[in-house]
Amino acid sequence: MMQKYSIGNNYRYVLAVLGRLEGRGAIAVHAASCLIGILQPFCTMALPSVVVALLTGGRPIGRTLCLAGGYVALLRGLSVLSSYLSNKSKEQAMMLRVDCGKEFFVHCLEADSQFMESAKGRKKVFAAQSTLYQGNDYGIEKYLLAIREAVVNLGGLCLYIGIAGGLDTRLLLFLLCLTGVSLACRYRARQKGSEYVEKDGRNRRDLYYLNNTLLSESYGKDIRLYQMKRQIAGAYDKAEARALSLADAERSCYMKVGIADQFVAFLRDALVYGLLIGELLAGRVTVSGFLLYTGAVAGFGVWSAGLAEALQEIFRNNESINHYRDFIRLTAREPEDRPAPERAGCPHEIRLEHVSFSYDGQKEAAVQDLNLTIRPGEKLALVGQNGAGKTTLIKLLCGIYRPQSGKIYLDGQDISSLSREAYQKEFSVVFQEVFAFSFALSDNVSGAVWEETEQERLQSCLKNAGLWERVRSLSRGVRTSMNQDLDSEGVSLSGGELQKLMLARALYKDAPVIVLDEPTAALDPLAESEMYEKYYSMTQDKTSIFISHRLSSTQFCDRILYMENGRICEEGSHESLLAREGSYARLFHTQARYYRQKQREEECYA
Repeated sequence: MMQKYSIGNNYRYVLAVLGRLEGRGAIAVHAASCLIGILQPFCTMALPSVVVALLTGGRPIGRTLCLAGGYVALLRGLSVLSSYLSNKSKEQAMMLRVDCGKEFFVHCLEADSQFMESAKGRKKVFAAQSTLYQGNDYGIEKYLLAIREAVVNLGGLCLYIGIAGGLDTRLLLFLLCLTGVSLACRYRARQKGSEYVEKDGRNRRDLYYLNNTLLSESYGKDIRLYQMKRQIAGAYDKAEARALSLADAERSCYMKVGIADQFVAFLRDALVYGLLIGELLAGRVTVSGFLLYTGAVAGFGVWSAGLAEALQEIFRNNESINHYRDFIRLTAREPEDRPAPERAGCPHEIRLEHVSFSYDGQKEAAVQDLNLTIRPGEKLALVGQNGAGKTTLIKLLCGIYRPQSGKIYLDGQDISSLSREAYQKEFSVVFQEVFAFSFALSDNVSGAVWEETEQERLQSCLKNAGLWERVRSLSRGVRTSMNQDLDSEGVSLSGGELQKLMLARALYKDAPVIVLDEPTAALDPLAESEMYEKYYSMTQDKTSIFISHRLSSTQFCDRILYMENGRICEEGSHESLLAREGSYARLFHTQARYYRQKQREEECYA
């Protein structure tokens, strides 16, 4: 459940982040901007009263002109300073949003994969992202500026209350009552507006999904082949219509508040000006005093309206700060004092004791009360039908997921006590979805920038993977960009070439544990078997875990584990499992029959 914070708590948090990311000078600028924002309008408002007081004060004309000129010069200086500080505050608020975006990006990269992949995690990521990337008028930038406006308007309002109270206490009470009515109307409007914003948030997620679906290369073929454009266009039209309807409802809500404000302003001006004119005619108020009071009352309306608008923005954006803080809290970095594995870089024994794991919303556990010991240097195969829990088990072994019960030990060390980053350096994993990042080919292999890449090692790994000749044929060699997302001159590799690229990356990392999670599923059985044999021959001194749904591809392994429903049902060598005539043997013979029949059909057509 999301932890919610008060406006004051969030203000302190935002100021702390401002000081941390933009420097303590940014807080000083923020405070000075608030102070000058109060003084400059007040001094401007008091100018006619000051001039009249100087002209009627009986001073020599030269001195009067000097004082008036000095006051005007002071006003100009305050105006310039106010403009500078206001612009500086806006610039710093924008930079705060930009730098928080960098912080958000880092947290996404370092966050627990289990959290990022869950439905709950994705919602929290989207909510925090909206705080930063929905423009200047929403989120942390708008919140900081709205707080500044609220402080300025509240300070000005208190100053003018003091002036108005000096004329007539009844007038002050009347003004406060009218201000209370105005704020109450705006508060009600804010409540309704929040409902519209919440509904619009859900609507934006719908539009985000539809945009991604429309532009996705993966979905494009099916959209065209199965004529899905009507469904997608129809869903988009409905979401867009809902967005427009919600925007109209929100505007209508605030328009009613504006009309109410104008009526309140009319009542205020009618009473105040009537009272002041009567006081002036009765001689109880001087001309300069009349000008000061009328300016104060007029300013009273401006300050109260400004405060109401600022509070409206604060309430509207306070929830977004809650979302951002919640995401940062949930993705906080692990303690830096956690140790690395004691035998880093060496073959490891990995032991699982009563390990279980379930995905959110799933009744059945993906891995159930599993006990397993993987010996150093062992060649292990995980086989079983889809949904058996093989990939989940691999993610648990690699520290991508944490067990919900049970323990995993690396050479006797509980991995939950180890540095996750250091622990994951012990694994090279090639998952089912084989792809290249849209960076340089060298970056994809080394996982490092060019300056930190060992060139001889890079070339050796590409040669051993059988990709070097293809790389040499590229115009920019190892510096060639993969794909064209970030570089129009990038190239795309074929499926087989991507397999070799992944092999080169695993060889470059040189981790003591190698895991292949069905990366060759798209290849035919012969090509898959050849690829597995190549991995096997190049990882002789390492612990290797091979996963395949084709049982014939893993016969070379020391031990085969057959999984069903998150449990290890059978284990042994290929021969011993066939002799057992259990689930493994039945599945193997079924596959063998299928491939022999397919081979005969291909020979007939040939």
